[in-house]
Amino acid sequence: MFQLYQKRNFSEFISDTFAFLKEEGKNYFKNYFIINGPLLLILSVCVYLLTKVYMEAVFSSMINDNINSNGLLNDLMNNIPLFITLGLLSFLLIIIISMINYSFPISYLKLVGTKSEITTQTIFDLMKEKIGKTIVFFFASLVIFMPILVIACILLVLLCFIIIGFPLFFIVIPAFFSWVKLSYYDYISSEYSYMKSVGNGFDLLRSKFWPIVGSTIVMYIIYYIISSAITMIPYLFGILSFFTDLDSKPNQAETLSMMSILVTMVMVISIISSYTLQNLIFINQGIIFYSVTDEKENISIKSDIDLIGSESE
Repeated sequence: MFQLYQKRNFSEFISDTFAFLKEEGKNYFKNYFIINGPLLLILSVCVYLLTKVYMEAVFSSMINDNINSNGLLNDLMNNIPLFITLGLLSFLLIIIISMINYSFPISYLKLVGTKSEITTQTIFDLMKEKIGKTIVFFFASLVIFMPILVIACILLVLLCFIIIGFPLFFIVIPAFFSWVKLSYYDYISSEYSYMKSVGNGFDLLRSKFWPIVGSTIVMYIIYYIISSAITMIPYLFGILSFFTDLDSKPNQAETLSMMSILVTMVMVISIISSYTLQNLIFINQGIIFYSVTDEKENISIKSDIDLIGSESE
């Protein structure tokens, strides 16, 4: 089983993230989609319907040359009950899926760290056991972390006028997100209070600041590259199809219909890929958490001593 408690540095934070995926990736994502897949599917359907209705209203107005009149507004108002229902459902699903996205990697890595059996049921049971703390962390962070983020962004924008804000932006923001995730790992993995875990998360970040921030930046870059590549495929396919069909001289309705389908597909693919790829960030932060924790508490050394003792008996 993958060794979580191990001293690591910048390069190991990144390489061991992919080593973990190579060793545990199949089982990890199988269980992830069993637990979170149905909700992602429902959210995708909601987004598909919302986008489809909106795009059809827009393109219908364009075809009928009443984009500047009340045609678009009337089409949208006729579907207002559908918009409200799907909007509220989507909002609720986003909250639940986001909480699962935060909880699943922590629960999985905790089972790996304790060398426990990893099944869908054991992961779900651990997530259910920590659901109260997950909700507390979510709402408490709106009060604690959100003001800090807002103040930091304002200061960074002001500093951009003297240029120094630009490089600081690429350091402070990843550091902030890493602080939040390390605090959450500490809060869920221990019996500490929320504020104690926030302090512990900051101490963990500060103990190896540059390796942690550097690896976090690299993982976010990888995340955005893969995510952008996935969402660009439908765009490229649609553009190629559009230019291929130019010779056949399609009418305006067919062209706009194809564009509507393309935009809807991109929205759905973007949502699924975004949530799925977020696991890459959470796994990386988990490896950082267990590595820095091991440096502070020497857990791996104690485990080796216990193992030697048990073998000698």
